[in-house]
Amino acid sequence: MGKALKPLVIVLLLLGIVSLVLGSLLFSKREILKGRTLRHEEGLVQIAAKIHYEQLNVAALKDYNLLQPELDQLTVAANNLYDDLQNTKADLAATKQKLAETEQLLADTRAELEVAQNQIVQLNATIEQKDAEIAQANGRIDQLEQDKVGLQTQIDDLTTQLATKEDENLELKSTVATLEGIIDRELGTGKGPAQLAGLTGRVLVVNPNWNFVVLDIGQTEGLVPNTELHVHRADQLVGKVRVSSVEENTAIADIVTDWEQKPVKEGDDVLIF
Repeated sequence: MGKALKPLVIVLLLLGIVSLVLGSLLFSKREILKGRTLRHEEGLVQIAAKIHYEQLNVAALKDYNLLQPELDQLTVAANNLYDDLQNTKADLAATKQKLAETEQLLADTRAELEVAQNQIVQLNATIEQKDAEIAQANGRIDQLEQDKVGLQTQIDDLTTQLATKEDENLELKSTVATLEGIIDRELGTGKGPAQLAGLTGRVLVVNPNWNFVVLDIGQTEGLVPNTELHVHRADQLVGKVRVSSVEENTAIADIVTDWEQKPVKEGDDVLIF
């Protein structure tokens, strides 16, 4: 009996030792699994915080039956965030492309602006040059205006001298005509007033300012200075004129104011009685 129990005791002892060893090994594994589980829970919590998933039930992570739904929901949230990140990445790429295009456009605009600024500088230089030319031209114009005033003064003086000479010429012609009339009368070659009786003519021009008229008869008709003619308009006596100078076919006569009945007009008839 004692001999039969001895192997059983040995077996039981061996089984106890094996159980102790297995328990020790399982205990160490349990601690490892517990630490790993805690780390997984902490990792899941950190992931949820990173993706801003606030619906994570941390207590459910400790229950095996509730763990999978929480992991599924966390996965969905992560996938949604990933999709958002992919869309954001695409938007960022498009934004970078637009930014590159904008930078290129800005560079082109800067280049165009630089060209425009250079053109403005050149235009300003041209304007300054033109302003200087205009100022010089204005100076020349002022000088020409002064020269014009001087020339106009000379012209006025020459015109006055010419008018004086013309008056002197008329006086000389009148004197010559008078002298010729006197000579003709003295020599008996000219026609006296009696011989000119019935001579008719017409008033061509009237100058009321200087009180004289121009007649359409002259030396050809034998008219001589100092001859008096009656002025008629139709059958009415208008006045009398006295010849002051005689040309070949015209004569100048002064209006005798004492005889003036009406103002003498162009077209009036003149007659020697």
